[in-house]
Amino acid sequence: MNFRVTLTGFLLILLIPFIAAAQSSTLKGSLLDNETKSPIAGASIVLKGTALAAVTDESGLFSIYSVPFGNYTIEVVAYGFEAINGAVFNVNVNSANVDAGYLSLTRALNASTDADESIPTVSLSDSELKDEGTQSVSGVLSAGRDPFTIAANYNFSGARFRRRGYENEEVSYMNGLPVEDLVSGRTLFSTWGGLNDVIHSRENTYGLASSNYTYGSLNGSTSIDSKASRQRKQFQISYAASNRSYDNRLMATYGTGTMKGGWAFAGSISRRWAKEGYVKGTYYDGWSWFLSVEKKFGPNSTLSLSQIGANTENGRSSAVVEEAYDLAGTHYYNPNWGYQNGKIRNGSVGHQQQPLTILSHEWKIDEHSNLETSLGYQYGINSTTGLDWLNAPNPSPVYYRYLPSYQDDSASAAAIENSWRNDESVRQINWDKMIITNRNGQDMTVNDGAGNIQTGKQSAYVLEERIANNKRITFNTVKNTTVGEHIVYTTGFSYQHQQSEYYKRVKDLLGGDFYSNINQYAEQAYPGDLDALQNDLNHPNEIIHTGDKFGYDYMATLQKSMFWIQAQFKFNRIDFYLGGNLSNTSFYRTGLYRNGIFKDNSFGDSPKQAFNNYSIKGGLTFKINTRNYLYANGVYETRAPLFENTFLSPRTQNTTIANIDNENVTALEAGYYVRTPRVKFRLTGFFTQMNNGTDVQSFYDEFYRTFVNYAVSNIDKRYVGLELGAEIVLGKGFTATTGIALGDYYFNSRQHEIIIADNSTALLGDNTVYSKNFYISSTPQTSGTVGLNYRSKKFWHAGINANYFDKIYTDFSRSRRTVGAVALLAEDDPIRKGIIEQEKLSSQFTLDINAGKSWKLNNYLKNWKRPTFLVLNASINNLLNNTDFRTGGYEQQRFDYTDKNINKYAPKYFYAFGTTYFVGLTLRFN
Repeated sequence: MNFRVTLTGFLLILLIPFIAAAQSSTLKGSLLDNETKSPIAGASIVLKGTALAAVTDESGLFSIYSVPFGNYTIEVVAYGFEAINGAVFNVNVNSANVDAGYLSLTRALNASTDADESIPTVSLSDSELKDEGTQSVSGVLSAGRDPFTIAANYNFSGARFRRRGYENEEVSYMNGLPVEDLVSGRTLFSTWGGLNDVIHSRENTYGLASSNYTYGSLNGSTSIDSKASRQRKQFQISYAASNRSYDNRLMATYGTGTMKGGWAFAGSISRRWAKEGYVKGTYYDGWSWFLSVEKKFGPNSTLSLSQIGANTENGRSSAVVEEAYDLAGTHYYNPNWGYQNGKIRNGSVGHQQQPLTILSHEWKIDEHSNLETSLGYQYGINSTTGLDWLNAPNPSPVYYRYLPSYQDDSASAAAIENSWRNDESVRQINWDKMIITNRNGQDMTVNDGAGNIQTGKQSAYVLEERIANNKRITFNTVKNTTVGEHIVYTTGFSYQHQQSEYYKRVKDLLGGDFYSNINQYAEQAYPGDLDALQNDLNHPNEIIHTGDKFGYDYMATLQKSMFWIQAQFKFNRIDFYLGGNLSNTSFYRTGLYRNGIFKDNSFGDSPKQAFNNYSIKGGLTFKINTRNYLYANGVYETRAPLFENTFLSPRTQNTTIANIDNENVTALEAGYYVRTPRVKFRLTGFFTQMNNGTDVQSFYDEFYRTFVNYAVSNIDKRYVGLELGAEIVLGKGFTATTGIALGDYYFNSRQHEIIIADNSTALLGDNTVYSKNFYISSTPQTSGTVGLNYRSKKFWHAGINANYFDKIYTDFSRSRRTVGAVALLAEDDPIRKGIIEQEKLSSQFTLDINAGKSWKLNNYLKNWKRPTFLVLNASINNLLNNTDFRTGGYEQQRFDYTDKNINKYAPKYFYAFGTTYFVGLTLRFN
C-alpha cells in the first residue's frame, strides 16, 4: 500500500464538511462561580423532563445536541455549589444554535475551591439525571474528576507509580504551549513547581481519548490555562508545613479578574524551604513566581503575556547497596554528605531555573470557529554537583572496595564493619580530609603551552558542576471549528527549536589553587600519547580555576515541527473521532572541545539526523444511555529517537548508534464507563507495543575508572493491563472510592548492546542481550487502593485509604544476560539461575489519612463585607511507618565474569519514605 496516497486520502476525508439538515438545535452555555467568576467544571446540566444532558468541561462550557424546539428549564447540579436564591434557568430553543449565556451558582459554605497537592480529595457524585430515553445522549468520558486518575496521582505516588508503566508518555500544555524538553522527551513539570494556586484551571484527557487542544499521546494530556482572566478574583495567602522534601511553604496569590476596559492582572509568589528534608543531608530552597497580564480587544480577541518560573536548589540522596543500609542502620542512609568544619555539606546538589514566557492570542473568528496561537521562550539551567579527583583515591564512602564484603580476610572485614556501625564519619564524605590533602600537596609550576604559567597547589579533589544550559523557542496554533450540529473539526501546527549546551565547570577547588583540564584515564589506554591526555586539543594543558569549564563541552541543537488534524463526530448514540499527524524531527551535535582521542570526530558539527514521522488514530464511543458508555480507541505511529539515545558518547565524539531509525508504536484501549447519581465507574483495558527502541546509559564505572556508555538497540516493549476506578456515594456524607491497576509490562525482544568508554576508541563489548520476557522496572505493575471519605454538612471532611503494591522489579543488568556471563555453566546450575533471574521486590501495604475544614469568616466578623474563607487541609501518608518499602532499584552493569559472583557488584535500592505529614492553612479574600 502506498503510504503517501493512503494518508493523503485519509486527511482529505477529514476535510470534507459534513452538514446535516437541522431538525433541532444545539444548546450551548457556560457555568460560572458567581463570586469569583471562574468556570465550574464537572457540573451536570439537565433539561428538565428530558434525557438531554451534558457535563461542563474545564472551561465551564457545555453543549447539548439535537434539542427539539421549545421552552425548557435547565437544572444545574455542581458539588459544592447551590443556586442563587433558589433560582432556576429557563431557555427558549427556537433556532439551530442557541446560547444560554452565563449561568451562575454560589459556592456552598463548606466548599473549598481546589484540592491541595497533598490531599487526595475525591469529588462527590452528581445529582440525579432524568429518566432515560431514546433522544440524544451527551458524552461525558472526559468530564469531571476520574477516580482512577485521582488514585494514580495521590495514593500511588509514594510507590513511584507510572501509569501503564510508561515513561514520558503524557503531554502537557501551558497557555496553549507544549512544555517539553526535546533532548529527553520529558515534560518540564519543575517549571511551575510550588505554584498550586495558578494552575487549577486545566483540561485533562485520559489515555488515547481525543482532545480539542492537542493531538494527544499514549497516556493522555493536560492543558493548564494560567492566563490572568482564568485566575480567581481574590487575594489568597497560605502556609504549609511538612516533613517531606521541604518543611515549609509560603504562598501569596492575587487576581483582579477581568476589569473594565478588558484588562486582567494576576500574580503569585511561593517559597519552599527545608534546612534538612526527610533524609539526612538533604535540603531544599526554592522560589517560584508567576505574572500575567491580559487585554481583551472587543468581544472576539484577547492577548495575554505570562511568565512562570521556579528557582530551586536541593541537596540529594542516592540509592546504595543493601549492605550499606544495614551497616548504617537505616534505609534512609545517604552517602552524599559529610561534615566540613562541623557543618553538614552535600556533594550532590541539584539546581534548576528555567523560566517560561508565553505570549498568547485567542481569536473567536465567528460563532463556529476559534483560533488560539501561542509563542513561548524558555531558558535557563539544570545542574548537578559531584566530586572529581585526579591521581587520588575515590572519596565516596560507598566505593565497593571500602565495604566489609570486599575484604579478603575476616579480621579486616570485622574492623571495617565496626567502624561503619559506630563511626558516622566513616560512612560519610570526609570534606576536611580532601581539603587538607589539597592544601598539603606539593607546590607545582604548570605551563599550559600558551604562555600561561601557574605556581601553587594542584587540587587532587574538586567539586564539579555538570550543567545543561537550555534555550527553547516554541510556537503553537490550534483552530477549532464546529460544522453543523455533529462535527467538531480541529487542526494544529507546532514548531519547537531547542539549543542545549552540556559542560562541566569547577564549583570548588577545595583548598587547592588550580586544576588541570586533562583526561587522566586516557594514560592507561594510550601511554606516551600526550595528545590523548587532552580534553581539548584546541587548548592543551589548560589550567582550570573556579568557574572554568573542563572535561567536556558540546551543544545539542534540535527542532521539531508537527501538523495535525482531527474530526470529532457526535450523534445520538455514537460518537467517533479520526485524526492524524505528520512531523519532522532533526538534531545534531556540535563539539566545542576537540578531544585528544577523537581528534577528527569531536569538534564542530556532526552530520544532521533527520526523521519524518506520522500517526493515525481514532476512537468510538457507544452511548448505551445517559449513564452507560462503551468506548474504544487506537493509534499507530512512528516516532523519532531521542537525542540522548542516539549518540554513543556525546561527551567526547559525534558517533551515533549504527542504523538508527524510527520507533514504531501500536496502542489500543477499550472500556466501560458508568456515571449515575451515586456511582462513577470506569474499567479500561489497554495494549501497547513499542518496537525498535534505543537507549544509551552513561555512568562512571569504577572498574574502567572512567565514564562508559552502554548503547542498546532493538528494544521492543509490551504493555498490557487493566485500570479500574470507582466512586460510590454511600449516603449520610460517606463516599467509597477505589483504584486498581493490573499490568504486565515487559521486554519482548533480544536486544543488542555495545559498550564503549569515553577515553578509548576500543570496543569494550558487543553482545546479544537475552532480554526477552524480562520485566520493565521501577514501577509497581499491580497497585490498588480502597478509600472511605466523609464530608459533613458542618464544613469538614475526612478520609482514609489503604494501598497495596506488588510486581515491583529491579532494573536488570544487560551484561548478566549475555553468553559471556553464563559461559561454562550448566543449564541446571543454581549459579546460572541466580545470574539470569530478575529480582522481584516484596509486596507492600501503606495507609493514608486526610482531613480538612473550612470557615466562612463573615459569619464571625459581622461588619466584614468581603467574602472571606479560612481553609485547613491535612494529610498523613504511610501512617503505619512502613520503612521496608523498596520502591525500586537497579543491578550494577558491571559483572564478575571470573568468579560469577553476583554479590560482588550488588544491586542498589530505593526506599519509600516512612510516615510523612502535610498541613496547609489558606486565607482567601474573594
